[in-house]
Amino acid sequence: MKIFPAITLALALCAGRAHGGLFPKNAFSDDARGLTGAQFLKVPPSARFSALAGSGLALGGADAFFLNPAGTIGAGRSVRVSYESLLEASSRTGMVFSRPSGRGVLSAGLLYNNFTPGLEKLDGSGGGTGAEITAYDAAMGAGWASRHGWVDFGFVLKIIKSRLAEASGTSAALDAGLVFREPLPSRTEMAIAVRNFGPPIKVGSEKAPLPFELAGGLKWKYTPDFSILIEGRVPCDHAPYLSFAGEWFLPYSAWSGLSLRSGLNFKNYDDHGFMGAFAGGFGLKLGAASIDYAFSPYGELGAAHRVTAGLAWGGGAAVTPPDVPALPVKAGLAVAAFTGEAGVTETEAAVVRNLLEAELGKTGSFRLVERARLDFILEENKILYSGLSEEKSAAELGRVSGADLAVFGSVGRDKDGYRITARLVGSSSGIVLRTETAVAAEDYLFRDAARRLAAAISK
Repeated sequence: MKIFPAITLALALCAGRAHGGLFPKNAFSDDARGLTGAQFLKVPPSARFSALAGSGLALGGADAFFLNPAGTIGAGRSVRVSYESLLEASSRTGMVFSRPSGRGVLSAGLLYNNFTPGLEKLDGSGGGTGAEITAYDAAMGAGWASRHGWVDFGFVLKIIKSRLAEASGTSAALDAGLVFREPLPSRTEMAIAVRNFGPPIKVGSEKAPLPFELAGGLKWKYTPDFSILIEGRVPCDHAPYLSFAGEWFLPYSAWSGLSLRSGLNFKNYDDHGFMGAFAGGFGLKLGAASIDYAFSPYGELGAAHRVTAGLAWGGGAAVTPPDVPALPVKAGLAVAAFTGEAGVTETEAAVVRNLLEAELGKTGSFRLVERARLDFILEENKILYSGLSEEKSAAELGRVSGADLAVFGSVGRDKDGYRITARLVGSSSGIVLRTETAVAAEDYLFRDAARRLAAAISK
């Protein structure tokens, strides 16, 4: 792979020019505090990451554009807008748009930092002129993320501009990252990222390095719905520090769910004391729409409130626990019978099962267990399976047939047509790993729905 040499070269360039203006004096220590410019780039404009006290290197979604671009591989087609009410009436606005394309995800983002209004210009004698000072920071860029086996890679190139009164300056920076998503049954994922690597920014006569940061982290999925994050950061204008966080996803239905988040950041503890170390918030998902909120205290300085709203479209995918793990390569797969709900016949449910099984085989991601063998196992164990839940029954079917994974689901009908829900479960754990839903307006569109479900399940 060419990814690792590129990252190595970037780090070598950092080290080689550490005294040439890319880093401040006494970089990577507390002695360098306040010596970098474009400070607005340090904290990603995301209520989700803020509620996790800045953690989230291994998390997926459009918001990852501002923290670890590799995470945008799981964003899908979506747009997210954030607003932050900061200290002293200042505010920030961020926006990210992502769109799958070819074998990866294209993304674009904008960040605007607005300073407190009301600062008045002074004349030569120190008197007021009646005119207000214009001051802002802005950054915009584009990125790309792709998956290479069990490694996700992404990068973002961005243009930065700062203005203070009549003085302004521009610079450019690179963000890049990797997420190592080990195949099941592993529950851990590792991520590394380089942020804000670029030449210094000069505003008027003042020249300052960008707030470069090297970061690494580990995510442990204690359960499929609860993740624990442990991360370390090495910023060029502060001593290295650690952060810890947890995210708990509570699904309500196939289309909605609630996430509870909290974190502890030791940098904030050093800067703002005990009351500034903690952060918390929540996220609400309702169909294609989502909203996240974060509360970040800063000790005696006050608190910051952050809100991020998002909208996804073009898929029909149901809500799943965030950041599902990568699947084993060429895993054995058993496709169990589908349940027909009210308004759906057993024949229609069987047709959906057959079509989905065929489409899953076409993806090349699985080794399908022969249907004759599955039917024999089902017949022999009908009484045994009758007392189990659907996921446990499917998991047992996969285990007995020698498959690593099993798919089960249901077909319902409402005013929009047939709603097909498919769930992928681990045979050994009995844990649902994927939940995907597709809608077919009429029965002759079952194949198209099955094709979309197979693509979503196998990604």
